[in-house]
This record gives sequence, structure tokens and C-alpha cells, in this order.
Amino acid sequence: MTATLATALWFFSMPGCALLHSSSDSSSNSNGSETVPISPQQAAVANSLSKNPEYDKDEDRTLKCEQLVRHPPGVEEVRRTKNGVESREMRLESTGEGYRWVVYRSRGSAPDGWHPQNHLDRLQFDPLLQSLLQSKDPQYLAYAPMVAETAQDSEQMISIVDTFGQKVGTFEWQGKDETRHFNFTITKHLPCFPEPEE
Repeated sequence: MTATLATALWFFSMPGCALLHSSSDSSSNSNGSETVPISPQQAAVANSLSKNPEYDKDEDRTLKCEQLVRHPPGVEEVRRTKNGVESREMRLESTGEGYRWVVYRSRGSAPDGWHPQNHLDRLQFDPLLQSLLQSKDPQYLAYAPMVAETAQDSEQMISIVDTFGQKVGTFEWQGKDETRHFNFTITKHLPCFPEPEE
């Protein structure tokens, strides 16, 4: 009986036999190390990034892009015109296999989403938004609350710093019953995912 027990213990201690007892929550890759299954959201982010020829499978960048999908900040494409400044809202959209940036057409905007910003002075941009738009080429303004009142507020600011860049300035928004202050940054390109097709 001792020989049978010793043989059984030896058999189950062999490499690969532990797979019989592994949980369904993990799998083993070709080098024997365990991998954790990824969510459909993570797979879509990785798929989107893999289509970018400049993507180098940087795990840190992938995590930052996943953060952006989970907690997107406010994003506006802004441009100077002869009459002032125009903007249009940008949002992330799932394509099923990945993500992409799309124009969100709000009520009152032109068919391509642009609408004039006639009351920028009310937002108290510091520095002035017009001074940051040196050319007529559109740029992207990403913003999140300056003071985090919720976990989402905090996560949005992390998304901005991780993917859009450091804070450039501040502005304030006057609601019916409150004034909120926001940090913002300006960039020439949208991060992580394909920009809208015109």
C-alpha cells in the first residue's frame, strides 16, 4: 500500500498534473505560467491598440487606455474661426471588436457636430482658450473636475494625466445651483484609439 501511495503522490506532483486541479478562473500559457482571463473590454482595448502600427505592446500604455475607456473625461475638439471658437464633443464608442473616437452631435450643432462657443468668457478659462489655439487647426480639450467630489471625478483626472497630458489650465462652469471648477489640457491628437473619420 505504501508503494501505491508513493506512486500516486509522485504522479500528481509531476509538471502538468496540477492542471487537473486548477480552477476555471485561470489558464496556463505555453511557458507554464498562469494567466488571468481578460474581460471583453480589455480584449477590445488590446485589439484596438494592436491595429495601430506604432503600438509596441507596452503594458503600461494598454492599462492607461483601459483606464480611459472605464473613466473617460469630457473631450471637445476646438478650433478658431473668423468669428471666434467652435467646438464639438468627442466620445469613445465600442465597435464590438475595439474602440474609436466619434463625434457626438448635440442638439443645435451643425451636421458635422460643430457649434459656436459665443460665451467662453463666462467659463473663465485661465489661460484664455483663444490664446492656446494659435492656428485654425483643430485641437482637443480634455477636462475633469478640479476637486474630486466622487470617485469618478478622481478617475477622470487620472485618465487625462495618463493619456492626454499634464494640466494646462482651469475653467469654471456655472450650473443652476452650483459652480464647478475644472482642470483641462489641450492636445493635437486623441490618445489610444482611432480619431473620427470625416
